[in-house]
Amino acid sequence: MFRLSLRTLRFRWQGFAATFIALLVCGVIMTAAGSMMETGLRAVMPAERLAAAPIVVTGSADYEQHNNPVASLSEQVPLDAGLVGTVADVPGVAKAVPDVWFPASALKDGKTVAEADHDSFGYGWSSAQLMPYRLSQGAEPKAAGEVVVDSDVAGSLGASVGDSIEVAVAGGTQTFQVSGVADASRTTDRHALFFSAADTERLTNDPGQVEAIGVFLEPGADPAKTEQAIADTVGKGVSVLSGDNRGEAERSNIDMTDLVLVPGLLGALAVMAGLLGVASTLSLSFQQRHREVALLRAVGGTPAQLRRMIIGETLVVAVLATLIAMVPGRDIGKLIFDRLVDIGIAPEGVVYYKGWLPVVAAGLVSVLTSVGAAAIASRRVVRTRAIEALGDDEGQQFRIGKVRLLFAVLCFVFSGACVFSAFNFVTGPFIATPATWASILFAVGLALLGPAITQGLTRVLGPVVRLVSGLPGMMATLNAQARAVRMAAVVTPVMLLTGIATANLYLIATEGSVSSVYTENLKSDVVLKGGPDGIAPDTLDKVRALSEVGAASEFVASSGFIEKPEDPWKNKDLAGWQLLGFNADSAADVGAVKATTEGSLKELTGNTVAIADTFAKEFSGGVGDTMTLRMGDGAVQELRIVAVFESKESFESLMLPVDLLARHTTIGLPTHIVVTPADGVSEEKAAAALTTLAGTLPGTEVVDRKEMTEAFNHHLGAQAMVSYMMIGTLFGYITISVLNSLWLSVSRRRREFALQRLTGATPAQVMRMMAIEGGITAVIGIGLGTLVAPATFVTFSIARAGSVVPAGSVWLYVGMAAFAFVLTMAATLLPTWRALKARPLEAAVLAA
Repeated sequence: MFRLSLRTLRFRWQGFAATFIALLVCGVIMTAAGSMMETGLRAVMPAERLAAAPIVVTGSADYEQHNNPVASLSEQVPLDAGLVGTVADVPGVAKAVPDVWFPASALKDGKTVAEADHDSFGYGWSSAQLMPYRLSQGAEPKAAGEVVVDSDVAGSLGASVGDSIEVAVAGGTQTFQVSGVADASRTTDRHALFFSAADTERLTNDPGQVEAIGVFLEPGADPAKTEQAIADTVGKGVSVLSGDNRGEAERSNIDMTDLVLVPGLLGALAVMAGLLGVASTLSLSFQQRHREVALLRAVGGTPAQLRRMIIGETLVVAVLATLIAMVPGRDIGKLIFDRLVDIGIAPEGVVYYKGWLPVVAAGLVSVLTSVGAAAIASRRVVRTRAIEALGDDEGQQFRIGKVRLLFAVLCFVFSGACVFSAFNFVTGPFIATPATWASILFAVGLALLGPAITQGLTRVLGPVVRLVSGLPGMMATLNAQARAVRMAAVVTPVMLLTGIATANLYLIATEGSVSSVYTENLKSDVVLKGGPDGIAPDTLDKVRALSEVGAASEFVASSGFIEKPEDPWKNKDLAGWQLLGFNADSAADVGAVKATTEGSLKELTGNTVAIADTFAKEFSGGVGDTMTLRMGDGAVQELRIVAVFESKESFESLMLPVDLLARHTTIGLPTHIVVTPADGVSEEKAAAALTTLAGTLPGTEVVDRKEMTEAFNHHLGAQAMVSYMMIGTLFGYITISVLNSLWLSVSRRRREFALQRLTGATPAQVMRMMAIEGGITAVIGIGLGTLVAPATFVTFSIARAGSVVPAGSVWLYVGMAAFAFVLTMAATLLPTWRALKARPLEAAVLAA
């Protein structure tokens, strides 16, 4: 049968061209997703600044529950400085070098000299040997006020040994004398300034902590045994890294979860869309071979043999398409990966892998998808008896099989379960995941029942269309009813495009709009935003001294985990809760919360916390009780509850004293100052006064509350990226599927068009008939898609924003529906116009 499959392909290549294109796209996406997933799972980050140390010890960013890592901490996890001596005493260790770093930028004319794609940090001079950096001019910094700059910074400043430079550090500007210039031994994306021991201790967040420890080995020491000995010595909560994994110690907030989830979702969508798209295309192709299959049955072919022939044909096409897809797939994956890095979903420095394993896996999945689609599509064709098939070339009566009905019901049940989960088990932006799958599963269920639904709807629309459009409409509705199965092959992708794509667009719009809830209580739009090194402690006093300012509070945001009492929400699916820091004396005055229901924010000092009223209800606790938090840097804090404030459901947060929370962030300082204008002073006047002050504070700028939401919206980039990728994937698949299906279906009807013209119909009348058919197809697909979309955006909007109506203009839906309609009409009329170019008699003879 395989030989027969190859022979049939020679003469049926046009029918399989559509399948080849669909499988090619599926293979490209699967290969790209596989390469990105391997990249995320490997999480290889070669060391740059710490490359000279064969072993690096750093704080573990894993958040554990029941001794299993389940999430990542949001801040740099420091180490106790006393651990340096402990590591140095391990057998095989020649020396242990402490690595301390903090944000610091050289200034020229009041602006940082670091390029947009370069960060700038300050280090203790001992850290220079970890790359290594080597002095090309001058000497190391020994006295307070001395600094060594890297050659890039020296070139940008035009500075040499003995010159004085301004440095933005610890939230302010300080003057240092250049004692030397150092050259990096390798390319790095960081600018480096090296300070004396005295200045390093003064400028760092906590002098008793270090960010990492670089370990150098004694001659002849076994690296693997020494690494294990260090790990046994330091115990839990500390990571001992070697090889390419050392790069993890150079960056904080390393979380590879999204880099695994994004390609996983993309691959799952590709499989689903590929299965439906290829199945519909193959189904249409096989239906057009009804007579051929019937003749093979008549001469003794069994259903099993015919099924093997059809699957063999598809397998040849699938293997060829997959092999070709492997080449561009990995490069396209690299383009997507670079975009994920740009928007912060993937950390910089991660090595993108183009290994063979994900390529082979993607190929197998693509091939299995095509074989499964072929088995589904050929099922009805090969089971039809020969005499029935010979007389059933055009008219198609569809009956829902028990298996199809069962799977459709299961899809509807699981769709309902996703909606239930969104309302009851998931909080915050993570509601998007079950909400999205609710519409996908609902759409799959409708697709399984597509032929039956199409038959029913064409009967309903028939009288209306005939009444409006006359004879062409009557012919179109009769054709639509007779070809309901083939029409369903086009209705399904149109439904997917209209439903799922529209749902995701409104989901993005809704999440973008509700993010303002985090800052809606603020009493003004005047905010001073600090630079990468934060805001200096004395800046708040300078802001409050302005006559235009009525109240001002420092602000910082982080995330953490509730450990005691037990969190009923499981820490927002282990993403952590939002932690907000404000000054106790002015938090209420700047509008940190809408209102307190118990206690007072003025008590928010020391080891205290204010909680949302929903927390108080679930914990059955309130003012005077205690709770234990795991902070973003891994520290555990036991806090006394001093206030309970109103909060919208799914936007809950915990409020801490700003100085307490800032100490547990990577920067160590507040990032914003929130301002309320004085009585009778406009926001514009207050902003102008603050802008003048900002001119004396390099790196700071005056922004509004929209800019401040960046501190909360760490999840939006990943969510929007996933949604846009889903929409892009659907656009590609559906455009191909609709064009291929309609081109195949219309091209097959050349004989019908010829007979109509021989009996007196004009080309214009045939075109009008086909335009009405295309319109019916588009209306049914768009209508079903309109039923599918609310499963996502209404669910998400109610659960997330408390409104049935999602955010976003109605033109999002109109635009998507218009695109689907235009695509369907173009894919119908273009092949019809091409088919009508031939003479009727020639077309009738050639198509017979």
